[in-house]
Amino acid sequence: MQTNIEGKIPNSNVSLSPDSDLIAALQNILARSRMIIPDLETPYSKLPSANHSNIKRDDSSISAVITERQQQLDAVSHEISDLETIMDSVKNHHQQLVEKKEKIIQSMNFHKGLVSVLWRLPTEVLAQIFHHCLPDFRRWEHAYSWPCLKREAPMVLTRVCRRWRDVVVGIPSLWCKLYLRKHRKWEQAAFCYNLWLKRSRGFPLSLALNCYENDATTLRSLLQPYTNQISSLYIECFQGANAERMWKDLPALQELTIRANRKLPAAPQTVSRLPFTLRNLKLVGQFVGPKRLSSLNPIFAQLTNIELAVHQPNALLHLLQLSPNLSSLTIGIGPGLLRRALQPFTHVKLQSLRIAYVYDCTLPKLFNALSLPNLRMLVAPDSRPWPHEELKALLARSNCPLESLISGNGATTDEQRAEYIALIPSLEVVVDPKYRDYLL
Repeated sequence: MQTNIEGKIPNSNVSLSPDSDLIAALQNILARSRMIIPDLETPYSKLPSANHSNIKRDDSSISAVITERQQQLDAVSHEISDLETIMDSVKNHHQQLVEKKEKIIQSMNFHKGLVSVLWRLPTEVLAQIFHHCLPDFRRWEHAYSWPCLKREAPMVLTRVCRRWRDVVVGIPSLWCKLYLRKHRKWEQAAFCYNLWLKRSRGFPLSLALNCYENDATTLRSLLQPYTNQISSLYIECFQGANAERMWKDLPALQELTIRANRKLPAAPQTVSRLPFTLRNLKLVGQFVGPKRLSSLNPIFAQLTNIELAVHQPNALLHLLQLSPNLSSLTIGIGPGLLRRALQPFTHVKLQSLRIAYVYDCTLPKLFNALSLPNLRMLVAPDSRPWPHEELKALLARSNCPLESLISGNGATTDEQRAEYIALIPSLEVVVDPKYRDYLL
């Protein structure tokens, strides 16, 4: 039922405004609804179950009952209509009050902020705080994809107050990391991604992509205006993806991580044409054989950090030979057979060697072949038996400034650890069942 401009129900004395009138009208309806239901019994009420022949019927009397019932029905229907109108008005009024309450709270919080220490903090201090609010992007597989991004910093910070929004939007470095994927609502997702990337204002970008079949063209088109900014790229490739397009022609690229559960036939050619700015290369989820190492040869000389898996220790030594400037290596060594004896090799710049896994008894042979005079961190997997004598010989031969030796639980004994420290007094030996965390 519609109400007029004064808030009254047409043909009714029920008023819907202001608040006190609305409440009074509702109370009036409720009071009337508590009236005792009249006795509706008549001499004819039991007629269907009685002996019809014994009851005298007076048509005029029955008509009077029907007329009375119609009047009662009209009155009750009118009350129901009034009550429904009141209920609709109460519902609408409740929504208005909720909105009013939210605006009051926002205004109150805003004015509280004026006297808050946070309001008086310099923009530079707020910027540092906001950077600590960002999600942890060190492991891209835990990054947040759209639309969850709007519930994380920096997006969520823009909705706190006007000043915070101005500060957050004005700090390009808060918008330099982003996880993208081909979303089913692509137009909406692309708009959000593009707005995010524009706010980076030319700063170096660290991006992560999920690339399925035919996704590369769409994602590459989105990123085309920002290719000169991309310094770090993590890309997860799935079956049928033409992912090679994503890491071509990126003149500022310094770090590339390719995660794939299959061999990418074109990867060696496209990776070998990467810019000379590249310093970090990670190939995850596949073994790299000798032929592929050779195809990647042009870029190894410039790399300082590598993470990949090889089939056998010979490939590891070949990798070290191809990478004279390497300072950090995370390596997995597969179950491939040794085709020839490991030749002694010295790498003078390697500071960090993290061995994710190794098969058979190759760890002692590897320790016997290597000399690493600049080694500062060694992470080694459990190996039974542990190559204690071979590691001691490596440390003595290298005369390295080793600072940390990290292994899995039970790999070394107290006596063995004491011997390592005797060789290098400043050495910290860590036995940790979660030693794999140090591989990240």
